Amino acid sequence: MPATKKDKTRRKRPETASQPGTKSGRSATRDVPATDRSDAPQGGSAAASTRAAAGSRPPRVKARVAAERIRELADVSESLDSRRRLRRLAKLVAHGSRQVRGIAFVEGLLGECLDEAAASGSPRERWLVCEAATWGLAWLARTRRAGGSAGGLLERLVKVALQARDGMQRRDTGPAGFVVALARLFRDIEACRCLEAGASEALVEEIGRLVSDDGAIVIGGDPAGSVAIVERVERWAGVRDTALATGGPAPWDPATEARCKVAAATALRLLGGHGRILTGAGRLPESFSRKLLAASLTRKGATGRTASAVCRPPRAIDRQAAKRLLPRDLHAADSALAIIRTGWQRDALRVFVDYREATPRLEIATTDRLLVDGPWTWQAWLDGRALETEGPWTVSCFESDRKATFLEIAAPLGGGLQLERQVVVLVRDAIVLLADAITATTPPAGKTLRLESSVVLGTALEAERAEETREAVVYDTAMRATALPLALPEWNAATAAGSFTVADGTLALRQETEGGRLYAPLWLDCAPARVGRPLTWRQLTVADTRRNLPRHQAAAFRVQAGHDQWLLYRALDVPRNRTVLGCNLSCEFLLGRVGSDGVVARTLEIQ
Repeated sequence: MPATKKDKTRRKRPETASQPGTKSGRSATRDVPATDRSDAPQGGSAAASTRAAAGSRPPRVKARVAAERIRELADVSESLDSRRRLRRLAKLVAHGSRQVRGIAFVEGLLGECLDEAAASGSPRERWLVCEAATWGLAWLARTRRAGGSAGGLLERLVKVALQARDGMQRRDTGPAGFVVALARLFRDIEACRCLEAGASEALVEEIGRLVSDDGAIVIGGDPAGSVAIVERVERWAGVRDTALATGGPAPWDPATEARCKVAAATALRLLGGHGRILTGAGRLPESFSRKLLAASLTRKGATGRTASAVCRPPRAIDRQAAKRLLPRDLHAADSALAIIRTGWQRDALRVFVDYREATPRLEIATTDRLLVDGPWTWQAWLDGRALETEGPWTVSCFESDRKATFLEIAAPLGGGLQLERQVVVLVRDAIVLLADAITATTPPAGKTLRLESSVVLGTALEAERAEETREAVVYDTAMRATALPLALPEWNAATAAGSFTVADGTLALRQETEGGRLYAPLWLDCAPARVGRPLTWRQLTVADTRRNLPRHQAAAFRVQAGHDQWLLYRALDVPRNRTVLGCNLSCEFLLGRVGSDGVVARTLEIQ
């Protein structure tokens, strides 16, 4: 009777087991020197010990999975040579060759990757290449394809991971993804398994330190702004994804997982169109935010729905649908950080303000462009004497509703003077108002007060002043925004107590007065459809008990673009019942639309 398929399998099993010296039967554990096991840390957190005790059997790595992981790492590499080498490695792994020659090619390429990692001057590239090599070696070892050099390759990876452990103790979690992958994929080897405790402790400490309870993420000393924040959350999401892909839980406790969730919600607010990270030179490829979006899409509730809207932004979102998404704005006064959005639709506008330092950092972004990106500088003088802040910025007011968002921060200047900076966003109109005010309870009489402020445009943008008027147009391949210095006369021929200049990618506004108080608003119209329409603005007269007030007591302006008109009012002294453009006011700040009948619809009013 001919043997069945099951009988043949039974006869094969003892033959395979009886040939441990063959390449198909060699275990990766036998190739690891005993010295590497003794160098590994024997301690670790209770959570890491629990995970190790739960099961030391390593996961089986399929060729498709390993190749996909290596390809994803190649996509986020900043080195052309690394990308080519890793994509070639992914192709060889995906082919899944069982021939000795093919396995030798893979092992040789893994050796080249580790040589490149050792010679790389970029720590990020080094850890990225090492993580890719770990996946390639794990595929060889777990499918019993490893050749004679596999043990040496694993020994090199362990030595690199031990060096990375020292960096993680110094609060550098860059190698955490590589270390977790090595510890999980080779967790049957003590020298690898014990490395996870250090990575877990470093990640828990960093997430707890950088992420506040309300979701604000503060990275000290990093000038990259929102890019640094999103990239850090992407790193955490990548480590979490690696841990889940290797058959284990996240490498941190539930409290840290909750902080990761709110951090992801914050990072979603900083992404551009289709979930891209925005930089001064443009938007990064989707692979640089892939892990963050994938983790957010799997979460239930508002975070998951918002991630879906970010990936596929609709043209419009009705009010009921907007209620089921994350709030547009995030303001963390304790962290001195604010994120303001007009919504989650395709043409949404986003403003990011970081006011921890004396010079705040400001970003203004549209769908796929950073219009403003850099320090929001200021300088003030009183009779030629430079004024400096004598304390940190404090929040005077933050208001947000479906029509507008208002943020005002203040800092004392000494001598009874105070500097106040306003950021106002009109949701429907895509208008951003940046205004500086110097106020005083008792203004210094007879002294000249001068204020200069500037914003830095995105790297790829240019600005050009009009020939006859003082507005400026910001553009790259298309018109992006129009900037208006409202407190200066519209026409260049008119005498002005100040100037508005465009040079070296910077919009600079200078104003001076002898009244002891000053208001300097810069109007940014970020709706490209209005660029090129008839445009004008005027400073209005404010009346109090039938008496016209000087400009150091109150200021008002009318702005018109096409058929759209707005009214802006700011009281610089104690608010009183006043009149401007036929509208009675008793507030400190007003911004509203002027209808065709002349009636002012009060979009935003601050008492």
